Amino acid sequence: MKLLLSFFLFFGLNQTLLAQKKSFSIGDTLPNFEYQGQFARNYQLKELKGSYVLIQFWASWNQESRSMQFDFIETYGKYKDKKFKKGRRFYIISVSLDEDRVIWELSLKKDNLPWKSNVCDFQVWNSPIVKNCRINSIPFNYLVDPDGRIIAKNLTKEQLDEILKGL
Repeated sequence: MKLLLSFFLFFGLNQTLLAQKKSFSIGDTLPNFEYQGQFARNYQLKELKGSYVLIQFWASWNQESRSMQFDFIETYGKYKDKKFKKGRRFYIISVSLDEDRVIWELSLKKDNLPWKSNVCDFQVWNSPIVKNCRINSIPFNYLVDPDGRIIAKNLTKEQLDEILKGL
């Protein structure tokens, strides 16, 4: 009987942990987080309310996620200054899961991305941003609307362009 009870407690606890780690759904509000951009100023996601924001999770050691960053360069250039019907601008925040500052900085220099909100706290999967945003794999992204609600996730460049074109 104790073994059976232990099994149910263990199984139930694991299901609870899995539910907590499940990514957010469309319509959910992404939790606010603080980040330091490349220019040593602290920012908060909530400061970008009123704009569309793509939060992109990547790492220098993950080629697929780096390629996805390149994919968004054209879309960013096309929409960064657009006045949307409901939102004022389009931003991209790149959150890295790197653990080595030198490698991260070399990757940023090499990739030369046009957006300047590149974030890394060097805690990899233990990063509070990664945990609070429920990131379980990379590449991963959320697109949030001017109210901070998730309107799409795991977008390709074509999907992102199509959504932004219609706003």
